[in-house]
Amino acid sequence: MKDVFGQLKEAQKTAKEMQKKLAGMRITAETGGGTVKAIVDGEALLVDLIIDPELLEPEELKVLPKLIKKAITEAQKKAKDEVAAQIKTMALGGMNFS
Repeated sequence: MKDVFGQLKEAQKTAKEMQKKLAGMRITAETGGGTVKAIVDGEALLVDLIIDPELLEPEELKVLPKLIKKAITEAQKKAKDEVAAQIKTMALGGMNFS
């Protein structure tokens, strides 16, 4: 029974470490040849959005919303993929096959 509680405590500790790691992660995606960059954290929340000032020219404004949406969506997808990979690694690392 003590072993089960020990494993539960270890799992809680691992979950807390993962939460800290996710909060500190930064994943970037670019669109429009790097003219729009979206940066998200490990929870896929938008942290920053960088737009090349040239896109603010009147003739370029019509493509801006599309580029922003695409950059944010791609950054969020990358974040989710990275988190899934890290969780898989942690899960496999925590398994005892003996």
